[in-house]
Amino acid sequence: MKIFVDPARCRGHARCLSIAPDAFEFLDLEDRSAVVDGAADHTDLATLRAAEMECPERAIILEISEDQT
Repeated sequence: MKIFVDPARCRGHARCLSIAPDAFEFLDLEDRSAVVDGAADHTDLATLRAAEMECPERAIILEISEDQT
């Protein structure tokens, strides 16, 4: 699985951080969220999907292989 935050779409609402604080960090100077290195390895899929769905800008992108669904 791969996780991305589209920097062009993210507006810094930081809802992803409230749902998955181990998977996302806030970049103060850029006023947006970013994915923490290794987040796919230590955050369960349900939590990542919840963060993806909560993003009002739809800036979180999950690339999930078929065996992970």
